[in-house]
Amino acid sequence: MTSRRDKHGNHARGRRWTAALATLTVAGLCGLAVGHISSVAASVTLPGSTFEGGDGNLVVSTPGDTDWQNVAGLNTGIDLPSGSGDNAFGQGTKEDNASVTVVNGSIPPNKSDLSRFYEASEFANGSNFLYLAWERSNVLGSANMDFEINQHPTSGLTGSFSGAINLNRTAGDLLVTYDFTNGGSTPVLGLLRWVTSGPTSQCFSSSSLPCWGNHMDLNSTDSQGAINTTTVTDPISSQSLPASTFGEAAINLTAAGVFPSGTCQAFGSAFLKSRSSTSFSAEVKDFVAPIPVSISNCGTITIHKVTQNGDGVFNYSTTGGLSPASFTLSNGGTQSYTKVPAGNYTVSEGSTANWTLQNLVCGTVTGTGTSATISGSTVSITMSGGGNVECTYTNHTKLSPTVATKLSASSVSIGTTVNDTATLSGATSGAGGTLTYTVFSDSKCSLNQQDAGTVTVTNGSVPNSNGIQFNHAGTFYWQAVYSGDADNNGATSKCTDEQLVVNPNTTAMTTTPNVIPNDSATISGATSGAGGTLTFSLFGPTDSSCSGTPVYTETQNVGNGTTTYATTNSTYHASGAGTWRWQVSYSGDGDNKPTTSSCGVEQFTLVAG
Repeated sequence: MTSRRDKHGNHARGRRWTAALATLTVAGLCGLAVGHISSVAASVTLPGSTFEGGDGNLVVSTPGDTDWQNVAGLNTGIDLPSGSGDNAFGQGTKEDNASVTVVNGSIPPNKSDLSRFYEASEFANGSNFLYLAWERSNVLGSANMDFEINQHPTSGLTGSFSGAINLNRTAGDLLVTYDFTNGGSTPVLGLLRWVTSGPTSQCFSSSSLPCWGNHMDLNSTDSQGAINTTTVTDPISSQSLPASTFGEAAINLTAAGVFPSGTCQAFGSAFLKSRSSTSFSAEVKDFVAPIPVSISNCGTITIHKVTQNGDGVFNYSTTGGLSPASFTLSNGGTQSYTKVPAGNYTVSEGSTANWTLQNLVCGTVTGTGTSATISGSTVSITMSGGGNVECTYTNHTKLSPTVATKLSASSVSIGTTVNDTATLSGATSGAGGTLTYTVFSDSKCSLNQQDAGTVTVTNGSVPNSNGIQFNHAGTFYWQAVYSGDADNNGATSKCTDEQLVVNPNTTAMTTTPNVIPNDSATISGATSGAGGTLTFSLFGPTDSSCSGTPVYTETQNVGNGTTTYATTNSTYHASGAGTWRWQVSYSGDGDNKPTTSSCGVEQFTLVAG
């Protein structure tokens, strides 16, 4: 047993414990490599933990265990270099003092000159485990260290600051005392809480509040610790540490009552101090400035929001006592719940117009006994102490593009070929799908449809329609219909936006005279029984003298007492424009002389229209 002072400054019997099944002694270390200690797993790890907090080194001794070389969540505090630039608490500072003075200068050689400390924690097998280690640059037989673990950090202790400062302490903060005497290999570990109210009998060495109180000696059921009794190597700093310059401890905070079942508490800052002696009321000297830590039996629930094709406001509701019970998120937003006690919770997303839930994934679910079950837009969470659930809601909306079209011509003649072009506006850059061109004969785009082709849309680009030849006059209406795709709604151009007028042909009249000419002739002065022949000859417009070959002739016999004769033409057509001339010749007979009419006495003129 080692001695320490009670609340009145008198020596009290503290508990020195040795890890079960194995005691680490100097003799037991003989012949082993520097920085490596063989051990029995049960002697250097606490039940429920694989961390080797009781072997006095920083490296894994048993495969499957963890140590400082591979512990998860390692946090490191490094002191200022020893010398005039280093700092420490001023003369007379005690652990119960919240208002302290920081001074510069070296630590007296008979006190621990701290160089760094390590912290890590984990929740495993239903318990919260805290792992601590310290290093000092001077070799002294005894050590008296205190790890102060606060809920909130104290600013101003970093760097070469000197002067007055108030430590940021909150009721329930932790102080882990670490004492060992010259030649020992296992420390005496104690645990105190910062007390701000209640009877002063809680205080460990003070008679007034606030104070460090509710002291308890840790033992082998809830903690273990060891100091290096031979030189070890720090794999983190690559420094060689002589005997008695390194110490470590592992504490089951749940078993020690720091985190009782059903409670939720979190600590976010830790720093290391050295005392001038084993007495708790001794002066506090050197320190390593606070570093951020995360020690908690509380769970965390984190909800992330991702939107596709735009942004919106999404409403969420929760059950189980989360606060706030409801919240809203937009793209990139996050809602975090910390200090979540063990229990059952749900988070549900409400519906938002034009948005669909594309995906709900809980990518992080850690902590023994913690689970997340997804059903639709609701995630049901069973939270265990120290659990962590992180889920992402991804919502998707389709854009609503418009289709603009343009014909190659808006007014054409019959027989012209026309094609259409279309442009998507307001679509995604990678828009796909198809677009169909159709021609209609009515302004409602319902009658006599004619297919002008369906084209494939690629990255928002729309090919032209097929060419359509219009062989009849009229007004035609073109329409383009976009199918849409996974990211874009369909779209249809307005029927009356694109009209094509096919004009009727303009006609002209050209006339060509076309007659069947006939003529008649009367013979006068002949005997009553005159005979012979009468010949009718028709000459075309190019023969004004009737000297050429007639274009039509007809010969009739004279006789029977008839004096007037007429042609009977029914097949020859006079179709050329100009003047046509008849000439009639009588052959005569024995009683009558022949006679011929003058050329052109009988004529007719055809005029082309």
